[in-house]
Amino acid sequence: MTRVTTQRLVELVLNPREPGYEQAARDRGPNPPRRWYDRPAVVLGCFVAGFVIVVGYVHTNRGAPQAAKVHDSLVTRVRSAQQADDSLQRRVEQLNAELATLRAAALPSSGALARRLQDAEILTGQVAVRGPGVEVTLREPPAPSPTAVPGRAGTVPLAATHILTDRDLRSVVNELWADGAEAIAVNGIRLTPTSAIRFAGQAVLVDLQPVTSPYVIEAIGNPNALITAFAASETASRYNTLKSADGIGFSFAEKGALDLPGNAAVGALHYATGPSTAPGGGGR
Repeated sequence: MTRVTTQRLVELVLNPREPGYEQAARDRGPNPPRRWYDRPAVVLGCFVAGFVIVVGYVHTNRGAPQAAKVHDSLVTRVRSAQQADDSLQRRVEQLNAELATLRAAALPSSGALARRLQDAEILTGQVAVRGPGVEVTLREPPAPSPTAVPGRAGTVPLAATHILTDRDLRSVVNELWADGAEAIAVNGIRLTPTSAIRFAGQAVLVDLQPVTSPYVIEAIGNPNALITAFAASETASRYNTLKSADGIGFSFAEKGALDLPGNAAVGALHYATGPSTAPGGGGR
């Protein structure tokens, strides 16, 4: 039994080719016969593949000019709107300067009415102010590597790149108002009684103007009282925790002098009234 096995192993080493395959190759000959439809099938396959490639190329290049036209049109419209906005802003500043000149000529600078008007303009944020206060900075954490988060390759979830939203800015702003701030600006935009901080898509809007990280909130007021009250607040405690847990940037410091611009964009104020007490009268 062992001798037979050894003999077979020797034959496999010396002659590894299968005799049956060799005999079939000899029967077939050096030029194996081809079926009549082999060549037409190859030609038809090449034609179909070429037709698909051509259709895809034509479709892609036909849609490209239209997409480029739409893109160029949108860019033109955006630039035109920005230019119109800049022009209107310059016009507003010019009219405000003329109004200030006429008011100064009509009202005595030392009168009680002039002082009341000046105080009202400061409180409503319509004039620029300068004074000591506190500066609070919120910053998004560094963007994570695409391979460090789950999901489709090359993508990063929105929550991983945009932790801070309008809610965070409102929280800090409301805390500073409560701590005694007299004037506040966010990224150089002065807040007024009708200012709104909202979140649209991936952008934070302050009075419909987009702002991006880092978010710098400047508050004018008594710096000692402001920084003491803010440091002891739940708002500061929450963002210190987020700083450690999520890696956001959070800092606040006392400032000897802050310059906050004016903001003339104060919308119309609406007042609610109760039901009329006149006979037969209805509510308005």
